[in-house]
Amino acid sequence: MHERVGEPRPFFLEGPAGKLFAIFYPPSSKAASRRVIVHVPAFAEEMNKARRMVSLQSVELARHGVGALIFDLFGTGDSEGDFGEARWDLWLEDLAAACRWLRNRGIERISLWGLRMGALLAMDFAARGKHRFENLILWQPALSGHNLIMQFLRLRVASALFASEADSKSETTSELRDRLLNGYSVEVAGYDLGPELVNPLMKLRLAQFEAVPFEKIHLFELVSEPGKPSSAANREWVSAMQEKGLSVETELVCGPSFWSTQEIATVPALLQKTTECIISHELRSRN
Repeated sequence: MHERVGEPRPFFLEGPAGKLFAIFYPPSSKAASRRVIVHVPAFAEEMNKARRMVSLQSVELARHGVGALIFDLFGTGDSEGDFGEARWDLWLEDLAAACRWLRNRGIERISLWGLRMGALLAMDFAARGKHRFENLILWQPALSGHNLIMQFLRLRVASALFASEADSKSETTSELRDRLLNGYSVEVAGYDLGPELVNPLMKLRLAQFEAVPFEKIHLFELVSEPGKPSSAANREWVSAMQEKGLSVETELVCGPSFWSTQEIATVPALLQKTTECIISHELRSRN
């Protein structure tokens, strides 16, 4: 690759439906491995709240000799398109374009790094594809697309409860979900949710994937206080994956839910633990 070593490079990646804003963080050492991790972002406002953490982690990885590629999916962030035009199959193609951009530059050792919804997108993409990846890094993965969307729809329901209009009709999350299932769009917190995006996502569960092409899966779960155990849902999923023969490791990190906090938050311990995990894998692969 010809990027100047260590200097982040913003550019527009050619996606199937439009240009995708991306930043590549090349390794900070010329002797570094030709290994890159691709970030698969969270959903809607969670992606924006997490930008600082994703950027800090990318810088830290590059400093330790592992490149990072982050990008905005079609219709999000600084990429072309509107959120209402996004489709799940299009986001899968966006991720394929990001990986293809790396492979066209000689990078074959690629890992995926999914945050929240990005975990489902990464797993769905890997399960459909023909390529084998090294690691899958999961930051607080959404285990169910249905639960994720229902939680998002509650924002509209809660907003309606506090609306000043006395004649405003109250809605339920089930009614909003059914509207999507029937092929209609729903606006929530400024985001126009289209059925071609949301309906496929609602059908996905992280537990449904079996033959995913990863050497190892690392799940990082944030807890509110030291000593608090992993969630029952995460423990159940890890156990199910291990029974299928997949290598899954879990790391608990104490810190705030930075993807949903009112103010932008950072979790230095998560950055450190993730870096240690990826670098230790790199060292083992060299030996």
